[in-house]
Amino acid sequence: MCEVESVARCWMMDFCFRSVCNSYRDTNREKFNQNMRLYEAIVDSETNLQDDQQRKRTVCCFLSRIMDGKNLEVHYDANARIAPLMSALTVWENLEDTVADAALYERIRRLLFIQCVGVCLEKGNVQLAAETLQWLEKETSLSEKLQRKLSTLVTKNDVYDQLLTSFSYGRLLDSVNMFLDTFLEKYPSDFLLKSAKKVVQAQQERAEGMESEQELSEAASPSHTAATKVVQARQERAEGMESEQELSEVASPSHKAATKVVEARQERAVSPSHTVNSSTKNKAKVVSSELKLRPKKKLYSTKVVHPWKPETEKKSLCTLRRKSTLNVPRLSFKDHRKQETPQDMPDHPKYKSKRKWTYMEDRYLIAGVKRFGEGKWTKILEEFVFKDRTSVMLKDRWRTMKKLGMVS
Repeated sequence: MCEVESVARCWMMDFCFRSVCNSYRDTNREKFNQNMRLYEAIVDSETNLQDDQQRKRTVCCFLSRIMDGKNLEVHYDANARIAPLMSALTVWENLEDTVADAALYERIRRLLFIQCVGVCLEKGNVQLAAETLQWLEKETSLSEKLQRKLSTLVTKNDVYDQLLTSFSYGRLLDSVNMFLDTFLEKYPSDFLLKSAKKVVQAQQERAEGMESEQELSEAASPSHTAATKVVQARQERAEGMESEQELSEVASPSHKAATKVVEARQERAVSPSHTVNSSTKNKAKVVSSELKLRPKKKLYSTKVVHPWKPETEKKSLCTLRRKSTLNVPRLSFKDHRKQETPQDMPDHPKYKSKRKWTYMEDRYLIAGVKRFGEGKWTKILEEFVFKDRTSVMLKDRWRTMKKLGMVS
């Protein structure tokens, strides 16, 4: 009975794994995180995972790091200086035996090398990009040729360099999707989805049969033709109910289906043609179990816990009244006023001085207009780093640069 339950849990894990892959393909972050939490709850409760489940867990670890690739505040390792893409590079090296296409493996590996540095430069953190390059030189087998190109890229601090445009983050996502397609062809993990689809189709056919029977019964006449149609509709309804019952028995993790799967796996384990090196399996299981599916540090929630209430910001009404009706001369009033001392003067000026536009801010503005077009100031402000700038400031600066001839 324990083996039967284990097979049923494997079906559940396969369903959750397929849901994670589908939400990653759709780039639906909310759905992806929801499916990942469900998959993590089931997988981490298993003490002895099979080899294919270990591979699927490692793939989920890789996908979660790619999904958070541009978020430098997320950490999957104990070292806070390791970005998600750096951690994804380590996981990808553990999947080398899983990837059938060697060229695809090397292409994704090269893209990870370049984007580890490129994301830091895109966020405007040149120091972190230099530290990332040093980490790649020490901890990975980075080629000397690529190391020199990345070093030149960090020195130039040009996010529109040919190296970054040729090996962009979008190309990395496309390559990962290609790997995911080949992996799902080898490990479909869609048994429950196919069974559920058959049950839904049977239910729809049953509903259509009931509707047709109702229509025929309403229009029934004592003639032989109408009676024949009613009998045929009832026969179709009976056949639909039988097919639905059979499909539900196949779709559900029943005792018979699970027992057959267990017996087939036992025969497969006894067969000498399926023996594998046990040391390699144990090593892969240890590596997969040490990887974390989700970030180590939880991000702050965006949910508003204490909503703002306008009445809390109201000040009490205060009226000034003259305490005495005594007429005081202007000169006397001036003499008795409290003189302001330098200690009483405010430390900050009354008005903020305008901050000059830096060279990097002008470069970011030009790059944003090239990417999104003139007038998309809000998108440019969200994509690039402008300290204490607003979309109106970006528009005014662009108009000034055009007048000065700084842009064509």
